[in-house]
Amino acid sequence: MPWPLVNGGKIRTYNLLARAASQAEIHLRVIREPGMADDAVDALSAICASVTFFDRARPGPWARWMQPKLERWFHSTSLFATLRSELAGGGFQLVHLDELLLARLVPPNRKLPVIQHHHKLDTVLYDSLWSAAGPTRHFDLWKLRRLEKESARRYRHHLLCSAEDADILRERYGALDCGVVPSGYDPVAFSPTEPPPARDPDRIVFVGSMNYGPNVDGVVRFVHEVLPAIRARRPNVRFDIVGGEPVRAILDLASDHITVTGRVPDVRPFLERASLMVVPLAIGGGTRLKIVEALALSTPVVSTTIGAEGLGLVDGEHLVLADGASPFADAVARQLAAPGAAAQLGARGRTFVEGRYRWDLLAGDLVEYWEHVAFSGSLSPSR
Repeated sequence: MPWPLVNGGKIRTYNLLARAASQAEIHLRVIREPGMADDAVDALSAICASVTFFDRARPGPWARWMQPKLERWFHSTSLFATLRSELAGGGFQLVHLDELLLARLVPPNRKLPVIQHHHKLDTVLYDSLWSAAGPTRHFDLWKLRRLEKESARRYRHHLLCSAEDADILRERYGALDCGVVPSGYDPVAFSPTEPPPARDPDRIVFVGSMNYGPNVDGVVRFVHEVLPAIRARRPNVRFDIVGGEPVRAILDLASDHITVTGRVPDVRPFLERASLMVVPLAIGGGTRLKIVEALALSTPVVSTTIGAEGLGLVDGEHLVLADGASPFADAVARQLAAPGAAAQLGARGRTFVEGRYRWDLLAGDLVEYWEHVAFSGSLSPSR
């Protein structure tokens, strides 16, 4: 459910729908999540022609055995029945499935095209996170791979956040029609404060959901393997870890020079007061919203290559890329030691994202892909 806006997936879906609504008639069918926000109905009804919520249901014995955990968690028999009825009644031109876990939702005998949207390639993400996991998780990963393969068999059209993810999908399954719409930012919300606040010369920040595996892995590694080398050169460096739902491994990092904020009402003050944002990710995937939002505020960024993958940002022109603990520490220390050059880097980054990653531009790309699919006449790869 794309509300409240507490993680990258929800932010991406909500903002694309909100901007696309002026160009398309959108009917949202969404599974109710536990603890649904009181204002969810009003918020989503304001951007869609209609919104209907459906309760989760316990899947049957076969599904509990053969479906991956994510698919079982969002199982809804009432949504399946309603969608079957609505599609049979006509009036729609396209079905957009917002997650892989919904791949089996559309009846096989459908009469209209379907787009399978991937916020990330779940199989790539969990293969990286669970490489040393036990048999239960490996079995779940096997089921996720089967679901991805089933989605590619059923649907020709797939929408992804990056060209890299699209290439992976085509390499696995052949001639799929893949559209790419990256994630962006709201130029009103992420407009630099005037006059700009003074940046703390010894403060760095990470922003992201702190219960998301790649973020947790990257931040823990950064604190243990990179931050000591930075502090050896700049003993006064402070590190802010900003993001909701911090897991125990993140909470345990808090110290006299590391702040774990938990969820904050507004990330902008943290981005504007830091001298730079670090993106020390070793595992790819996801929306990469925070790099775009940081650059929109002219905040300099030091990232791993995989952390900035798919954004088209140029090392040394829009941000600094560094891989490995020692090169990453060197890159951060150099930026902190040269605030003027870092500010110029952040300014060039802002110019770049302003021309490419505003939500209104990206929503236009989404509607263009919707139109391409709706009028292509192709329903399935039929493999």
